[in-house]
Amino acid sequence: MRRKLASVLQSLLEEAEERQQREASVRSAWCGGAVPVPAEAPPWPENSLGDRFFASTHLEEARHAPCLLTAEIPDPAVIAAAPAHWNVATNALIRAVVFDGLRLDHPAVRVLLETLAPIAEAELAYGKAVETWLNRPALYQDEDEPEFPEIDGPVFLLGASALVDAVWAAIGEDPLTEVRRVLLPVLADAVPNLDSEVVADALIGAFATEYRCELPGDAEVLERIGPYDGDALENLVAVGAVPPSDVLPVGLAILSALAQLCRSGSVSVFQLTA
Repeated sequence: MRRKLASVLQSLLEEAEERQQREASVRSAWCGGAVPVPAEAPPWPENSLGDRFFASTHLEEARHAPCLLTAEIPDPAVIAAAPAHWNVATNALIRAVVFDGLRLDHPAVRVLLETLAPIAEAELAYGKAVETWLNRPALYQDEDEPEFPEIDGPVFLLGASALVDAVWAAIGEDPLTEVRRVLLPVLADAVPNLDSEVVADALIGAFATEYRCELPGDAEVLERIGPYDGDALENLVAVGAVPPSDVLPVGLAILSALAQLCRSGSVSVFQLTA
């Protein structure tokens, strides 16, 4: 049993290493064979909004993605054909809007969003297919589980990784109710065509699947918004707020707004409104 477990762990480690090597190779290809130059990130006071946001795991990873202002972006067909390219493209988009100040209408951003849109739609369809497979009748128990390289999917990388990190940075150690009040006008400006309350609930619901929320009033907030998935973008699609084809630009717009909110040395978002 121990030998079998060790073999499984070794296989997982080798798979993870191979994946990292593929991504490093793709990042280099986007930069003409060189290692991408990380985006500049000013120092922030420890545990400040800026520190929590810009030094979080997934946003720090995106900071080291290729810069779209200088990258040699591959042909859309090349990107679409390889999950490693999806990963690099998504992180490059995150870097673009968070660190490099590019807007969604920038030509390079627009091209990548168009390239990743059908991949995001396939990723969301995969999620539904897995749910159907898990709830399949006994008669169909022999059916194979649907497959998709989810860990490289743009919806996962943006909705379950970067956006959850961003919400964690904004919340800090404050109650959900109070942080939600601060987020509502920020989200209303970021995505004016969406109901900011629906967006806030999707973000907080995703956050709450990964972090304990036990401050006064937190339980009431979570009970009101109900069960949510750990991916904020999947949550928005599930409630019909955003069509699958628009999920990536909406996610980037939200992330950009949260980046602006957290670009501060303050410990709490409340200090920004005082």
